[in-house]
Amino acid sequence: MLAIAARTGYNIYIKIKKGKLKFMPKTAKPVTYNDNDRAIVNALRGKEGLTLAEINEATGLTLVSGNIVSAMKKGLIAASGEKEVERPVIRPVSTYSFVTDEVLMGANGKPFNYTDGEKVILAAAKGIDGEFTLSDLAAAMNLEKLSSGSINGLVKKGNIAKAGTRDVESTAKSTVKVYSFVRDIPDAE
Repeated sequence: MLAIAARTGYNIYIKIKKGKLKFMPKTAKPVTYNDNDRAIVNALRGKEGLTLAEINEATGLTLVSGNIVSAMKKGLIAASGEKEVERPVIRPVSTYSFVTDEVLMGANGKPFNYTDGEKVILAAAKGIDGEFTLSDLAAAMNLEKLSSGSINGLVKKGNIAKAGTRDVESTAKSTVKVYSFVRDIPDAE
């Protein structure tokens, strides 16, 4: 007995059995709603729109993106935009140590030339005890920010050495979806 089911563009299933065609209308599975769906709907009802983190905070649950997708497929909620959020992160940054502020010689035996900016960086680095990050060096120079390009030349010349890495707390910006209420769960459920 050979049975093959194929889906056509008209949502009709064709069943071939013993060489005869039989048309079968598509039957929809009943939609079932769970406690997560109810919690999501209750959190979004009457609100402008919430992110997944805000929905978790409002419900007291730990919902994941799969719960949101399920509620969207059931037509309970919809994505209504995006929002930029900041979240705390811990990231590794390079640390440096001061070696010397003396003029060093290159491999060809000639002394390196130092720019005025490099001389200011060396003077600030000399005053820092132990290992330091770029933000520590920037603070010592009364600057808001200092890029690694500012110090690379001194590392290559040997006046400042890379010492390792240190984990620092920082914030990361990311874009997340905002979800809005569409309809309530039917009373029969």
